[in-house]
Amino acid sequence: MKGLLPAILAAMLLHTVPVGAAGMPSQQVPPSQAAAQETARARVDRAKETVLINAVAKIELGDIAGAQALLKSADRRWPLDDAISYYLGICETAAGENDAAEKHFRLAEAIDTSNIWYSDMLASFYYGAGRNSEAADIYLKLLEKDPAGYSNAYTLTLLGDRYLSQYKDTLALENYEKALMHTPGYAPAVLGKSEVYRMRGNTPAFFREVTLAMSDSTLNPAAKADYVNQILHRIDGNFYRIWNVQLDSLVNACVNSHPTDSSVLKMAGGWYWGTERKPQARALFGRLLEAYPKDLGAHYINLSLLFEDGSMKEVVDECNAIIAIGGKNNPRVLQAYSALGDCYHSIGSSKKAYQAYESALRINPDYLPVLNNYAYYLSLEKKKLKKAAAMSLKTIQKEPDNATYLDTYGWILHLQKKDELAKPHFKRAMIYGGKESAVVLEHYAEVLDALGDKETAKYYRSLAENKKK
Repeated sequence: MKGLLPAILAAMLLHTVPVGAAGMPSQQVPPSQAAAQETARARVDRAKETVLINAVAKIELGDIAGAQALLKSADRRWPLDDAISYYLGICETAAGENDAAEKHFRLAEAIDTSNIWYSDMLASFYYGAGRNSEAADIYLKLLEKDPAGYSNAYTLTLLGDRYLSQYKDTLALENYEKALMHTPGYAPAVLGKSEVYRMRGNTPAFFREVTLAMSDSTLNPAAKADYVNQILHRIDGNFYRIWNVQLDSLVNACVNSHPTDSSVLKMAGGWYWGTERKPQARALFGRLLEAYPKDLGAHYINLSLLFEDGSMKEVVDECNAIIAIGGKNNPRVLQAYSALGDCYHSIGSSKKAYQAYESALRINPDYLPVLNNYAYYLSLEKKKLKKAAAMSLKTIQKEPDNATYLDTYGWILHLQKKDELAKPHFKRAMIYGGKESAVVLEHYAEVLDALGDKETAKYYRSLAENKKK
């Protein structure tokens, strides 16, 4: 807040009240009355100046609440004062009261349209709130008022972004070029240029510019990873076949500029995994886990890799590691409990499996994957069918079109000798993908057999056999 005091005094000088009232020519006011008015005005000005100086002193000391109290009192006494509104906006921004801050910044600018300081603050407020288009509108006006003061890489790039969002690619490119003339290599402007080329279909120029931007280590790595991910998710097979080398260079530039950033490593690992280059992906994910041993996201990625080619013991160990890091009552470890239960069941440790499921349900009694699997495994053992049915019923109430959940509930009803009630759930499962599962088809055939519909049962059993083949 250093350097704000001169701005206050400047604002006070600009904010003067014309002599005379209701349009009365000043020469018609008697000299004695004019002198009294001048004296009263001077008294008000001194009072305002004292309040503002004290408020700014409090702001500089970090006493936002104290400054705000002074300014609110002054605002009630002298409403529609530009300087008071301006500093109220500063206090409200610091206090997180963004709606009130915007109102006061806009009011200050409206009262004194000649004060560039007010416009600049309003533009900065909009930019900080992610409202770049509104910020760009103000900067455009400021450029017209003060070209020397506002012709910089930051504002020119912001204007380029505004034009780009309006599909005015020529104007956008002009502003990006001006920004780069002002500050060569300015990464946001380079990135903006690359977007112009992408929109125009000039793919070689796009890759040249965007790879240059991704090589800049001063850019925010999470933002870069998000941007690259957006590009990668938009491509199709033909684009990959033609431009795979450039796409790899883009990803690698990001990794080289931020070799230990978690968002970048996740993006790059996902790219190589998705393009069937698993050794490179594993190396990147290994670096991620090494750099962030307490990152649950990194551990969940590792868990996925272990499910594919690790031993069951490694999977169990990773699940337990996730639970230990996250805390046993943390909703973020629900998937680990679920995976742990599935693993234990697959190796025949039903007791441990059900303990894992119970732990998950203590965190979230409505966690559907666990409710379904727990109920289904109980049904396979033909144990606690009433409990299994209650859990399974929750799943189809939440997701009535989930074929897996419908199969589980229908099968439990069958085991309870309630085949008439089970049949509609299997019919619904057939509509929503159940025909793709041999298990669901076999279960439906069993229910139809129990109901005496042998021919239809035979048909569904033949479908199941074909699926197995």
